[in-house]
Amino acid sequence: MHSHSIKVLLDLPELNVCAIQKEKDQVLIEVTPIDSIQPCPVCASAQTIRRGTAYQRKVRHLAAFGKRVYLLLPAIRLTCKDCHAHFVWHYDCVAPKKRYTKAFEATLPKQAIGATIAHAARLSETPPTTVHRVVRQWMAVESARVQRRCAQQAKVSTGLVLGIDDFAIRKGHRYNTGLHDLRGGTFLDVIPGRTIAELQDYYQAQPIWQTLNPVAVVMDLAQGYHTFVKEMDPNAIRIADRFHVNRYVTDTLQTMRKQVQKSLSPCAKADLKQHFRILGKRHDQLTRDEMVSLKRLLGYAKLLRQVYEWKEAFIAWYDCSPSYSLAKKGYERWLAQGKAIDHPIVEICLKTMHNWQEEICNYHQLRFTNASVEGKNNKIKALQRRHYFTRNPECYKQHILLECNEEWIQYGYGS
Repeated sequence: MHSHSIKVLLDLPELNVCAIQKEKDQVLIEVTPIDSIQPCPVCASAQTIRRGTAYQRKVRHLAAFGKRVYLLLPAIRLTCKDCHAHFVWHYDCVAPKKRYTKAFEATLPKQAIGATIAHAARLSETPPTTVHRVVRQWMAVESARVQRRCAQQAKVSTGLVLGIDDFAIRKGHRYNTGLHDLRGGTFLDVIPGRTIAELQDYYQAQPIWQTLNPVAVVMDLAQGYHTFVKEMDPNAIRIADRFHVNRYVTDTLQTMRKQVQKSLSPCAKADLKQHFRILGKRHDQLTRDEMVSLKRLLGYAKLLRQVYEWKEAFIAWYDCSPSYSLAKKGYERWLAQGKAIDHPIVEICLKTMHNWQEEICNYHQLRFTNASVEGKNNKIKALQRRHYFTRNPECYKQHILLECNEEWIQYGYGS
């Protein structure tokens, strides 16, 4: 291959290829700068004198054909005629005193995001300390840029819909809250804690809340979130997340199933316990064999059949209500259907569903759910397991912002 073609592949226009040699698993490329003179970094004078080459710098570049590639850069000594400053030739492709080109360092974050530092170090055949240093420096800059872009998109968005949900740092003890732009599909920020006081402190400290003007906010049935949103954005529509509401009704069905089991024969009890997941699935998603099993399970108790039909009617109400006004009427009919069952377990569920009637019906004003939020929460859980958590809160936040907004990341050299 001609040296000109190799120069094009290297993508280093400031250098000329002089010689190439292969040593075991690495390729050494000897290069020289195209320019003969470099301006003085002190006074910017072009009147400089070359005083020979002190040594050769061995710099790691992008791999090629499964082998490590090193550039042999001459450390050319120069002297300025005007200010008499002494300096060494500066190359744009590599920072001073570094052993890796900027292009090579730009590939390390892409291998580390979604993985670990140790994994990225193995792939790149680079010391873990080097990967850690490069990735940490890149994360600090890139996470701030990504967050600014996501916040700007949310700020100028027409019909902004926010999603709020908590995720565990230590389950049962410490929690954070994620702020999401559902229409734009971005993760905006990590809010420390989930209590009203912690949310209010964040609201006062961070200007991002005050610049946003959401038309709706989707959240679960936690009273603290609804109270906070009602205080800070009274004009925003508060929507109860469909997943959490649906699960509340499904849990009621499973509680009823457990009570019915107590009065059945050992064989029927074992059958109902073994196939309990069939009761929780949507009826239109059951296979033919599951339909047969469902018919058998519902035949064990009339009460179980009534609650199952009540659960399916709720799913149909979510799917088939054509407008907000008709949805409110349909919801009243569904509440009446549950009341006709006349059982304490159902009554407990109905009390909650009646108290949150407005927020649940608001789904039919804007059909948004926190499905994407739950997906990002799973990413955060995987991140915490992969890194055995992160002690540094700033680094922890940067990881979350980058992994949950991966499509916004710029990995390229010089980006």
